[in-house]
Amino acid sequence: MPLEHIESEIVREDNGFSFSMRIRGAQQTVRVFVSDDALEGDSALPDDEELRTQLETDRAALEAVASEKYARGQVAADGVVAITLTDVVKFID
Repeated sequence: MPLEHIESEIVREDNGFSFSMRIRGAQQTVRVFVSDDALEGDSALPDDEELRTQLETDRAALEAVASEKYARGQVAADGVVAITLTDVVKFID
């Protein structure tokens, strides 16, 4: 099952940000973690605010990646879908 967007708070964590998405057709939510390196792009050492802005700008694309990973079963044992630089390389080019 794919994930779908819900309005949720973006939370700053160690080395990244997280937000929630809902499993389509269910009331259950899944936490999505986006690592800082997935957001850094070409900027050298961006601050937290620049990273948050990048996340907000790219959120729809990141949610699509998270949904795809969830549908393929690429979920951590604790139920988190993690997005790292290797997941977003295709967007950087």
